[in-house]
Amino acid sequence: MTDVDIARVEQLLTTPAYHQWLGLELVSAAPGRVEIAMGCRAELTADVDGSYVHGGILATLLDVAGDFALVTELGVGLPTIDLRVDYLRPARPGDRLLAVGTVVRRGRSLGVADAVVTNPDGKQLAVARGLYSTAVASA
Repeated sequence: MTDVDIARVEQLLTTPAYHQWLGLELVSAAPGRVEIAMGCRAELTADVDGSYVHGGILATLLDVAGDFALVTELGVGLPTIDLRVDYLRPARPGDRLLAVGTVVRRGRSLGVADAVVTNPDGKQLAVARGLYSTAVASA
């Protein structure tokens, strides 16, 4: 895909039941770059006081952003091979998170993408680098 088929990217993002449950929204897409938003509901918290969102939710958002950065170039969802996450600060219930994924490298069998999640103040909450199988795109 040289031009991004926004409708296709949005359909791939919003169709899976898990993505629907998370409430993922496509904010923007360009070749090699995607922005995805998600609201943090109270049910996503990880402690008894409900003061912070579980890190697995942030990891999921990072993984999806990295994957979909590659989707903008290949037009299909890709399996994740590896994901490295660094947590910088907690997400809070009520936050509207923004994940930005960018392609670092797209090869015939492997793709690498970076992703960052920020809070409404623009502060980075977590960063990641993902490795994805691009072989399925050429199969």
